[in-house]
Amino acid sequence: MAETFYRRMFQIGALWNLLGGTFILVATPWVFRTAGLVPPSPPLYYQAWIALFMTFGLGYHMVSRDLYRNKDIAALGLIGKLLFSLIFIRNFLTYPGEVPSFFWIPVLGDLVFVILFGMFLSFVRRSGK
Repeated sequence: MAETFYRRMFQIGALWNLLGGTFILVATPWVFRTAGLVPPSPPLYYQAWIALFMTFGLGYHMVSRDLYRNKDIAALGLIGKLLFSLIFIRNFLTYPGEVPSFFWIPVLGDLVFVILFGMFLSFVRRSGK
């Protein structure tokens, strides 16, 4: 894979986080109603979590602009996406039927990025930059 591929991949990763966060903020009542859940009150932890992954979205944009200088952001992103996914998978298994199945969408999407970010970090290591 070439630098152009990874630049585009990080741009898509930035959009994944930024648009996903915006959607969740705007559609909070719908997301929770559809899941049969009550939105958190106060929304502090929920909104702080969204702010964090939107911040990572900005970081992925930074990586797309300078792949080698910002490779550590990609490493943090890989760790964050992996842990996020593992926490959700654990909860799917621990609380069967209680976690809405549409939450598999961000889990599977993030697992795809875990693989892609890992490929990128391997590419950087091989390039020696």
